[in-house]
Amino acid sequence: MARKIDPRGEGDTSGEPPNRNRRTVLQTVGTGFVAATTFPTAKADVSTNANPKSGSWRPEYHFAPSTGWMNDPNGLVYHDGVYHLFYQAGERRRRWDHATSSDLVTWTEHGTKIPDGDSIQAFSGGAVIDSQNTAGFGTDALVALYTGHHDDGIEDQRLAYSTDNGETLRKYEKNPVIESDTGEFRDPNPFWYEPDESWRLVVSRVEATDDRPAGIEIYRSPNLLDWTYESTYVDEAGAGWECPSLFERPVEGADGTKWVLPVSPIEHRSVEYHIGHFDGTEFVDEEVRRADHGYDFYATQQWGNEPADRDLLLTWMNNWEYAMAGPDPGWRGAMTVPRTLTLEADDNGLAVIQRPAEELAHTRRETVAELHSEPITPGRDPLDGTELAGRTLEIETTIAPQSASAVGLTVRAGAGQESVISYEPTDGTLRFDRSNAGEFFGSNDEDRTVTSVDLPPTDALDLRVLIDRCSVEVFAANGRRTMTNLVYPDRESTDVSLFAEGGVSRLEELVAYTLSAG
Repeated sequence: MARKIDPRGEGDTSGEPPNRNRRTVLQTVGTGFVAATTFPTAKADVSTNANPKSGSWRPEYHFAPSTGWMNDPNGLVYHDGVYHLFYQAGERRRRWDHATSSDLVTWTEHGTKIPDGDSIQAFSGGAVIDSQNTAGFGTDALVALYTGHHDDGIEDQRLAYSTDNGETLRKYEKNPVIESDTGEFRDPNPFWYEPDESWRLVVSRVEATDDRPAGIEIYRSPNLLDWTYESTYVDEAGAGWECPSLFERPVEGADGTKWVLPVSPIEHRSVEYHIGHFDGTEFVDEEVRRADHGYDFYATQQWGNEPADRDLLLTWMNNWEYAMAGPDPGWRGAMTVPRTLTLEADDNGLAVIQRPAEELAHTRRETVAELHSEPITPGRDPLDGTELAGRTLEIETTIAPQSASAVGLTVRAGAGQESVISYEPTDGTLRFDRSNAGEFFGSNDEDRTVTSVDLPPTDALDLRVLIDRCSVEVFAANGRRTMTNLVYPDRESTDVSLFAEGGVSRLEELVAYTLSAG
């Protein structure tokens, strides 16, 4: 298939290290179980032999496991007022653990639901609510499709189901539902296809075989049990796609809809949104956009059955290049905040807009700064004298660069540490620099990232910045560009400042809140 990359959406990929397949690091270790636990527990430091800074970095309003390893989100479904999050657990051997939430902020952990078997690990996949009992497990059964990763490297697609709203999952006795005698074939994600009232499934053929090209394979089923191959959306660039999903969205400001196929290219350790048409058999792309321009955004998945008809997405907030080498505070891995995806017709064609889910507004506890129409110069920071500081903050601001050569924010600053968000109007570049952000980063190829941002006719940059104890998420230009990055600052590094270089800029407005999930 033709594959057009939007140059405005790719960002700077210079300095990226060579490809490293995320599956090559797996070794053998036993499974585990965590009893039901309400999350977060970030109010106090957690005792750990691994790193005494566990509590300093444990997210306040992002999901992270209470202990142990986490990577890809799996099986995201909503049912009866509950958001279900299954996820990859087990640092050396993978299984599915489970958490639930009614508000997308406060989570309860429920332990392991698809365990690692003696010779078959439970790799990533998706889930649906079978409201019409097509599989025969019962009306509203939760049905999960996952990859069985055999110890000899074979990967096939398997099914587990729950008739008690996720409390227990049973492995289907006739597994696998899609047989395979090869590896690098994983991450099934089913969805209901309304036009012919049957199921579809997308799954990654990461590497080509003698009879199938690499890419995203599409299957059809009447019952979630019996699957028929339909087509392959071919990975012509050979980036090694994994973690696919496929969903349809209206285009605001225009007639019609588009289909969005998120994939995670192993080569680039990122997420791409492939946007085009789907007729039930084949997906054909029209354009491809990089989903996020930070380093810590991989394996996006969409919540199924979402009641507000939003495309609500969740993503693993880490990077396979260093995920197992970074600080170990007794838990490893966190999710981004849930975000919505909107397609909008504009003067440049199709805009892809991502924003934090509206539920995040409920975490606002105190307004710590509110400013309007203030100059910013190399010698004047309008935030001087305010109480804006903290480890868990939301900052919304609009800055007109005017004569300045660069403008921006520093966050989580103190004692030689800072994370810097800067915009340079001469070439329209937005940058994030964590080279002095604290532990771990500072001598890596992943310390700085950049993307382009087209300012609106007002020539003002709007930023929405979400700061948590180990992360900074930037939503720029009304969500048209995003950057997600981990940081590991000291507990005391809480300062925030505004800056302008080479001239005068104007802070049109700024409001900042402290955030707490409790």
